[in-house]
Amino acid sequence: MIGRYIGGGMIITPEQDRLNKEHVVSCCVVHDSNRLKTLIVFPGFFKGEHVSHKEMVEIKTGHEIKVEFDKPCALQIDGETFLNVKYYTVSYK
Repeated sequence: MIGRYIGGGMIITPEQDRLNKEHVVSCCVVHDSNRLKTLIVFPGFFKGEHVSHKEMVEIKTGHEIKVEFDKPCALQIDGETFLNVKYYTVSYK
């Protein structure tokens, strides 16, 4: 992400500054969680409080971030759906 907000005000990457001079992007990774735990933590995404759950949430930063999927999947970017995506790369330009 270049900004910190998505989808109606969810603060996915609370420390991200879209105007940062270092041209850093962020990626929020949720891992090692089951459905119940994810549902319990989910409301915290609206206030940026999900990042306190370090056992399941990591924020990765870098100048370029590439995500590769195990199998082709659908990816949604700014409300538009892309099918059969195998990887996605983002950078701040």
